[in-house]
Order: sequence, then C-alpha cells, then structure tokens
Amino acid sequence: MVTASRPWRLVPSSFTPAQGQMEWDRQAFRAFQESHAPMLRFFRFQKPTFTMGRLEARRIDLQKLPHPHEVRPTGGWTVLHGEGDLCYSLFASTRDPLVGGDLIASYQKISRLLQGAFKALGRQVELSTEPHRASGMTHCFSAPSKCELTLGGKKVSGGAQAREGNVFLQQGVILLSVSEGWRKAYGSGALEAMTGLNDGPQAPVEAGQIEAAVEKAFQQAGAEFEKSLTTLGSLGKLEAFPILSEAKP
Repeated sequence: MVTASRPWRLVPSSFTPAQGQMEWDRQAFRAFQESHAPMLRFFRFQKPTFTMGRLEARRIDLQKLPHPHEVRPTGGWTVLHGEGDLCYSLFASTRDPLVGGDLIASYQKISRLLQGAFKALGRQVELSTEPHRASGMTHCFSAPSKCELTLGGKKVSGGAQAREGNVFLQQGVILLSVSEGWRKAYGSGALEAMTGLNDGPQAPVEAGQIEAAVEKAFQQAGAEFEKSLTTLGSLGKLEAFPILSEAKP
C-alpha cells in the first residue's frame, strides 16, 4: 500500500452540474496547483452528449453531430455519453505517489486501481498491454490503448491525460452498457471492440456501486478522502460553479 502524500477530495456524481462538464474540468485544471489536494470526481451526462479530444474536435464537422457536444481539455477520440456510462476526472501532481509518474506509469497506476474496483464487483477486467489501432477508427472505443481496461478482450474503460508543469488531469469513462445510441451513431459493425460492465451474464451494477468500489480501491491503496465537500472552494475560480455552491457535507 502506498501512503498518500495528502488527503484527497472526492466529488460524487450526485453533485454534478447539469451541463458544462468539460468546462468544469477545464477551469478546475487551470486552477489546480501542485500544492492542492488531489481530487477525484465522478459525473454523468443527463442526455446523450458527444465529447471529443481537443485535436479530434478540429478534424470532424461538429455541426453534423446528431447530439450536443463538448470538447475535452484532454485528448482522444469521440465518446457518446449517456445513461450507459459513468465518467471520472482525476486531478493530481505528477509526483503523487499513488497516481503520479510519467504518462504511462500514471495511466497504469490509475488503471490498476480501477481494475481492483471492477474485480471487487465481479468483473474480471484486464489491462491492455499493447496499443491496438482499429482500421477506420471512428470512436474512442474502437480499440483499447496501452494500459486501458478490457473485459473479455473488449474495451470497457478508457482515459486520456493533459499535463501542465507538474500537475495533470486524467478524464475517463467507464461503460456500464453499450447503449442503443452508440448503435444508431456508428452502426453495430463499429462496436465489436467495446463492451459494458453489465453486458454479460452477471447481475447488473449501478453507477453508485461503481463509485463506491472505486473509492474503496483508492482507500485500500492509501488514499484518505475528506468527508466534506465544502473545502473545494480553495481552488478559487471553482467557487462560481453550481456544483460547489450547492454541495453540502
């Protein structure tokens, strides 16, 4: 077990703003400093929404998307969000003993924590050891990248990082199921490499159970989460966001 350098902040999805998830993370990342406590937040999209990495957003015609979109401050291909997934954002120092290190080391540490959480829920997920690139790649779940999580050989969770100095933001998505929206947007043939935690024979798990399992996995690894959300205002600019003004201990 790694001893965390300082207490962590935890923002559950129940304190998620109705919209502007990527702007929330963008402002948080701009305000985040190495001296701040690491922060893990969960969030969901209340209606179908595309997100795409800042470079991917320049490549596609955003006006032709069938749903609203937001541009991530991190990278990566397009993801269609909705009731079939749970998202997370992690803000930390690259020197943090629990999740820091160089890019690959950090990815691997975070994926190992998620892997432990998913296995505790009865899902035998594995880390992809090599990057895979699907021909004609059209979305983020077309193929797993190195250190991303797979279930039955199919991608079930992925993430992307942005770094600035000695701090980083990792944004990730955990698939609960491959929704009908994915099929309508891409066609069944483009979804062969992806699956959800609930797309198998096991009893389904809810987003709240996943959040609790991830929190427990972090705690078992040495993270100590603050019990109150009221201290999040120390990030300055974030005080203007509804998630903070409405949050209660």
